[in-house]
Amino acid sequence: MQSFDVVIVGAGPAGIGMALELNKIPGLKYGVLESGRIGESFRCWPAQTRLITPSFYSNPFGLADLNAVDATSSPAIFAGAEHLSGNQYADYLTFVANAAELPIACGCKVMQVDPDPDGGFILLTEYGKLFTQFLIWATGEYQFPDLKPFPGGHWCRHYAQIEDWQAMEAGTYTIIGGYESGLDSAINLLEFGHQVRLLVRKPTWDLPDVYDPSQTLSPFTRERLRKVESSNRLQIIYDADVVEVTREENGNFCIHTADGRRWETTHPPILGTGFLKGGGARQITDLWMWGDDDHIVLSDVDESIYAPGLFLIGPQVRHDLRIYCFIYKFRQRFARIAHQIALRLELVIEPSEKSEDGTWGPFGNSECCEGCEC
Repeated sequence: MQSFDVVIVGAGPAGIGMALELNKIPGLKYGVLESGRIGESFRCWPAQTRLITPSFYSNPFGLADLNAVDATSSPAIFAGAEHLSGNQYADYLTFVANAAELPIACGCKVMQVDPDPDGGFILLTEYGKLFTQFLIWATGEYQFPDLKPFPGGHWCRHYAQIEDWQAMEAGTYTIIGGYESGLDSAINLLEFGHQVRLLVRKPTWDLPDVYDPSQTLSPFTRERLRKVESSNRLQIIYDADVVEVTREENGNFCIHTADGRRWETTHPPILGTGFLKGGGARQITDLWMWGDDDHIVLSDVDESIYAPGLFLIGPQVRHDLRIYCFIYKFRQRFARIAHQIALRLELVIEPSEKSEDGTWGPFGNSECCEGCEC
């Protein structure tokens, strides 16, 4: 059985970025396990979907590209695009991983994780067992959609199950959900000439007191919405708390809301209602402490409360009111975990140009201006 100091599960932006930090620890034996390809979740995006955070090369001025997984690369330079497609971003991750010669095993699915009684973890993979002293879980959330947000959810098509909006049959589509995936669904369907009914609980694009893009619609999507909101092919229905979808005798689908309203549609409703809380971390659900809000409770270094040596990185990380569900947010946690592992293994991490605690500064540089309000 192979033995490692650290194993990372997942080779998306969280896994690749974390591996780049571990690369700075001389003498560390680590590996990355990926069930598919590097950036697999991004390759599963609908063809028209784009990153809502803009990429721009400003690294020489101390501000790293918002979508970069390290301080020096830039998706904008790599792809020649500001809002990258899923495949473009996956290609960027692959390029960075290959350039750094990261030890990644693709097509290697982890099927079981068991804490070792003497410390560490035993992983059962498609190619056998391995032992690791530290385990970093970076499986993301896109491949774990919430397919049953209410009774009858199985009659619907989830956003994550759409490959290409241009391939959709002509007709009227009903979309449930008013956040990023719901709006992206509506805008793309409108652009290809379809009729759209959008059911939302509340307008996420009209919350002036909320500036965190983790809680309200991004400026990129708001701008796209403004271009189509006056279309006579778009109907937005507010205060629509969907509680059930049924299949009628005539073959149509019927959407029911809590206040008694109902709509029939010939095409399966589209779920823009998000992904499972915890995402891929639910694959090892018993190794985490789950809070009352069904989110994972972590230590201040993003370590499991129940399983010492198990760390979580990526969009599921939360601390109090801080939600780290964007690349430019959760990349701030990489160096913190790397320093913690180096400390416990009594290894010396190479000097970083980041701040003292190893995090990315508010402008991507090592120091912040005095008296700032950021």
